[in-house]
Amino acid sequence: MNTSTTPVAAVMTPKPVCARLDTPVKEIAETLTRRGISAVAVVDRQGLIAGVVSEFDLVRLLREDRRHHWWQRASAPSRTAQDVMSSPARTVAAGEPVCDVAARFTQTGLRRLFVVADGRPVGVVARRDLIGLFSRPDTDIDHEVTTLLWKALQLGPERARAMVHAGVVTVAGRVERRSEIAAVTRLIEAVPGVVEVRNGLDFVWDDVA
Repeated sequence: MNTSTTPVAAVMTPKPVCARLDTPVKEIAETLTRRGISAVAVVDRQGLIAGVVSEFDLVRLLREDRRHHWWQRASAPSRTAQDVMSSPARTVAAGEPVCDVAARFTQTGLRRLFVVADGRPVGVVARRDLIGLFSRPDTDIDHEVTTLLWKALQLGPERARAMVHAGVVTVAGRVERRSEIAAVTRLIEAVPGVVEVRNGLDFVWDDVA
């Protein structure tokens, strides 16, 4: 796949788990444990992301508790997401290229980034999601490429066919115009899991020369 053009929205996990500003810390801890996740997005009344509460934030809270006497902890009001969240949240726009997100992971050491659209969390992307691009089954890639050829380019099996092996897509057949060949390559390169496109398409007439 072409990571310079593929948006992070194509590889993110949609519908991230969110908490309100007034959600109790205890409830957030239970959610992390029950859902097997490492962080939740905290949103305000308008649904805009205000911060993040992660496992790290909760562990840090335990460390801070050691510095207080038991009667101070007992008399303190119940803490909420707003009290412990990391803010501002580190986010990435849904349309940001995968390659840029990978760069942010390597530069910051972060494990995940919440994906936002118009300031609202729409997904979450983790390092493992990017690694997963290299291990997508050929059958899944083949199905998506075949659908792409038909729906986006109106190329049925009588005009173009694709074969996938180890993420390498080989395309054969004939298109009407020479310029269509480059368009086919670009579209297939954007399919998650594709590592190389070997385009063997022929053309009827040359509209490039």
